[in-house]
Amino acid sequence: MSYTPPDSVVVNRIQRAFPSDELRERVRATNLVERQRKLNIVALFYTLAFGFSAGSDRTLQAFLERYVEMADCDKLSYASFHDWFEPGFVALLREILDDAIENLDTGRRDLNGRLERFRDVLIADSTIVSLYQDAADVYAATGDDQAELKLHLTESLSTGLPTRYQTTSGKTHDRSQLPTGEWVADALILLDLGFYDFWLFDRIDQNGGWFVSRVKDNANFEIVEELRTWRGNSIPLEGKSLQAVLDDLHRQEIDVRITLSFDRKRGSSASTTRTFRLVGLRNAESEEYHLYLTNLQRDDYRAPDIAQLYRARWEVELLFKELKLRFGLDEINTTDAYIIEALIIMAAISLMMSRVIVDELRELEAQQRKTTAAADADESASRLPRRRCSLAVERHAHLIQLYLMLELGYELPDLDELLLWASQNPNPHRDRLCRQVESGEFAFDRH
Repeated sequence: MSYTPPDSVVVNRIQRAFPSDELRERVRATNLVERQRKLNIVALFYTLAFGFSAGSDRTLQAFLERYVEMADCDKLSYASFHDWFEPGFVALLREILDDAIENLDTGRRDLNGRLERFRDVLIADSTIVSLYQDAADVYAATGDDQAELKLHLTESLSTGLPTRYQTTSGKTHDRSQLPTGEWVADALILLDLGFYDFWLFDRIDQNGGWFVSRVKDNANFEIVEELRTWRGNSIPLEGKSLQAVLDDLHRQEIDVRITLSFDRKRGSSASTTRTFRLVGLRNAESEEYHLYLTNLQRDDYRAPDIAQLYRARWEVELLFKELKLRFGLDEINTTDAYIIEALIIMAAISLMMSRVIVDELRELEAQQRKTTAAADADESASRLPRRRCSLAVERHAHLIQLYLMLELGYELPDLDELLLWASQNPNPHRDRLCRQVESGEFAFDRH
């Protein structure tokens, strides 16, 4: 008699987020199944998704064993499994990820306080993933004899999830991976120096978006207007260049309008000039200014507000840390370009899967609190911090996959046969070599 697990709202939520029928329909639109007869896209997708959350062993061999557990096909060899990771499969995973980024319904939190006027706050950044040196032909690094992949990501502050997710070689400049367009309208874009580009600032402004960017140390804008006046013998700034006065200033903050010039179009010799706002906050310890460029108006955001807005960039650093530490982004143990790309994509999908589960857990906990009549005001807030929930999902990912497998109608594998299969030596010739060293005769070719 087969085992039937109890109903789980988490399992139901996973199926709504990544429906098995939709996965089968996607793979039918390709020729993957015809070429790879043992490929079960549902089993493989959930194996990869939860395999990234299930611990430190994220090798292809570990994924193969988890797939066999779910799909119950112990005749599948490592070589055959390896061959599944080809361009068509990578494109399928990319399609699933792009659709999830566009449509996945996760718990969006309202932006309040300084952020409430924005449709969203979007944080652009990149991180380097070190690879084996033999992958350098595809993923060239800035240094010699190295291989690096660069992950370009834009995070939504309201969802904590990527809105853009692209990979390139380590040499690719950040700016080239951030297109502009209507997607910036009514959103605040936070940019570090990797995106320091006057043309980009202009495009964001022209498309109805807002930006805050750090300023390069050697920037030397012309100051055309002071937005805050100071009492006493303060140094007048209007008509001066920034570098000419910066070392002589001791005021707590700088708030001025500046002009900057840039090419009107990429590769064009025609230039144009724009006026933006420059804000600076003096650091009491270093006695230096932290400078920011923005198109936000002083009436809405004073200089300290601009600095506070920029601090939200730390969220993308936490996201990269989560991807690397909990979803194995730094554990790419292969030189195969298609496997590398597949694993990078699956790390993002696993992250989104985890967020779906966390949001469902928080919703379940909120419903349980509502039914507790004795709950007082102190108990109204959630007791399930998102990051702690994410850790719980990671620890129990294998069990979640088991529940999901049973819910989808898969049967538990024969445990004895599974362990026998997983214990087989993939390199039996090594044992023969040991026996030959121990007792074999040494043949010497005299010719």
